[in-house]
Amino acid sequence: MKVPLSALKELLPLTLSENKVAEVLTLAGLEVEGIEHAFKETVFDISLTPNLGHCMSFLGIARELGALLDLPVKFPKLPLQEEGRPIEELIDVEVYDNENCPLYTCRILEGITVGPSPSSLAELCEKCGLRSVNNVVDVTNFVMLLLGQPLHAFDLDKIDKKKILVSSKTPYRQLFTLDGKERDLPEEALLICDSRQPLAIAGIMGGEKSSVSSATTRILIESAAFHPAAIRKVSKWLSLRTDSSIRFEKGIDPQAVPQALDLAAAHIQQLAGGKIAQGKIVRASREFLPKELSVRKERINSLLGTTLSLGELLSLFKRLNFDLLQEEDEVIRLRIPTYRNDIREEIDLIEEIARLFGFNHIPLRAERYLTSRIPHDAAYLLEKNARDTLLKEGLQEWITCDLISPSVTELLHEHKERLIPVLKPASMDQSILRPSLLPSLLLCVKHNFDHQNSDLYSFEIGRVHFKEKEDYKEESAVGIVLAGKSSPYHFDPKPREFDFLDLKGIVENLLEGLLFDDPCFKTSHLPSFHPKRQASIHVGTERAGVIGQLHPALLQHMEIEKPVYFAELSLFALSLCFKKRVFFSGLPLFPSSQRDWTLTVSDRVTIRELTQAILSASSPLLERITLLDLYKSDQIGKDRKNVTFRFIYRDPDKTLSMDRVEQEHAAITGKVAEQFII
Repeated sequence: MKVPLSALKELLPLTLSENKVAEVLTLAGLEVEGIEHAFKETVFDISLTPNLGHCMSFLGIARELGALLDLPVKFPKLPLQEEGRPIEELIDVEVYDNENCPLYTCRILEGITVGPSPSSLAELCEKCGLRSVNNVVDVTNFVMLLLGQPLHAFDLDKIDKKKILVSSKTPYRQLFTLDGKERDLPEEALLICDSRQPLAIAGIMGGEKSSVSSATTRILIESAAFHPAAIRKVSKWLSLRTDSSIRFEKGIDPQAVPQALDLAAAHIQQLAGGKIAQGKIVRASREFLPKELSVRKERINSLLGTTLSLGELLSLFKRLNFDLLQEEDEVIRLRIPTYRNDIREEIDLIEEIARLFGFNHIPLRAERYLTSRIPHDAAYLLEKNARDTLLKEGLQEWITCDLISPSVTELLHEHKERLIPVLKPASMDQSILRPSLLPSLLLCVKHNFDHQNSDLYSFEIGRVHFKEKEDYKEESAVGIVLAGKSSPYHFDPKPREFDFLDLKGIVENLLEGLLFDDPCFKTSHLPSFHPKRQASIHVGTERAGVIGQLHPALLQHMEIEKPVYFAELSLFALSLCFKKRVFFSGLPLFPSSQRDWTLTVSDRVTIRELTQAILSASSPLLERITLLDLYKSDQIGKDRKNVTFRFIYRDPDKTLSMDRVEQEHAAITGKVAEQFII
């Protein structure tokens, strides 16, 4: 909405600069989108939220400024001289739809001269984005801008039998409107008609046939209150929104209806001459009484965090033109002006206090965080921590369906006896509950490969379902898939393909992130995996999952040409050995000493067997061992390998001497050598 600064100064004793006025409007919750200069005049472009219908006028904006600045607002008035014939002799008005038109008023002027508006009025309309038409139409637009009450002027001589009918049940389905278009009308449209034709779409737009022209000498000015929902419904149906319909949709002040009518008649008489008929037609189906609401002082201060006294609250309400009816036990009862359609409950009054007092004056309090005393479910925490850990590893999360096709179950050799079919599946492609995440993730791998996305580094945390004897079980599982290059392309070093150890490292990092100590990888013989590149994962006493390269035959069945590495862990199995307490130790204060040792062992001896043998020595100085190298060659022997370990020694209480380290190292390696060296 565009509001000239001069129009505000006519209503308020304003002495502020344009920037200061814009600042105050912003404090009132009215967003000033820009300040324009038209006809050497400052014009504010104000954006209004839907609840601020009472601000869609110069008077409404002035009231907001007056409340914030504590300035009196001067209501615009103009002397009205009635000297024509009684209006009852000139027009008859019948309202047949009192629900959608609870108030209808009109006045008649005779002997007027329609012509161009004075430059001041024409420029005012142009400043506010309206086209200047003539002195009569411009006055109705001016009063609408001034008071927020839409008006319409009819040529009285074009009204058949001098009778006005207001109804939403008419046989008329077309009207040639003022914008030069013939419009089809919905059945429920509220129309202003005469005895033989429609004259206007109520609250939206008038008809061309009854419009005011340069030949007009007698006019009927209409000012009414229409139901917001009825106007909005027809406006939406016609895809026609006008300045009038917007104001009716948001709600107008019913008490301003006769005031706007009198002001418009006086202005038209002043500009176009003529005589105002004695009296005015008023058709009202009910009284429009101000609302009465109560608000509690304690509730205001409690919600806003203020310490406002009763006197301060009454002062703020007075500036908003809310009349005090009663004050008892710190409960204030107020009469709300009829133009404040947005005030309906106690909380609305509290919002007005906050807005007028100033949000910047309300003290900020430290935020309080209250949580439930019920602890999180352990299974939920384990799943959340697993997801966070894998995301930190850089893996992308996939989400797939729990239902799979029977054709995919052929890949699950180890699960065939555990499958659970769906009783009434929507399709055969989703008729089996998956016992493993492998089928779903393999379908994703194939989809990505088919779309030339061959570097995959992904995981899923989802549900698996299986039958165990007569029981049906559902558990959470983690599936990890690696395929393609292990890193983006770079000329030095060039990226390499993922291998088994990459997947094993991710699984180890996952278990370490979940605070599981010393996972064990044991030889397995699952048909879905490569016979030489697979293992079962054990944590404590539980078999937690499997890991390995998928069998080439399985991948060939899925038409996947590149190696795919897959691991699956049961979160249920992990939860059975989850540690509830974690202990931390301080950082070492003394330096460490390291020794490397290479031994030749049988190819059947696993690294875990060697590390367990070393740790079984229970040396108080051995802090950590690390595998440095594995080496095989014909010179060593066909079934042998060289294994190189690094030993880290440290004493938490003092610096170790070289002799002490050598003595400890010799004792450990000697014991292990007796057991494994060939």
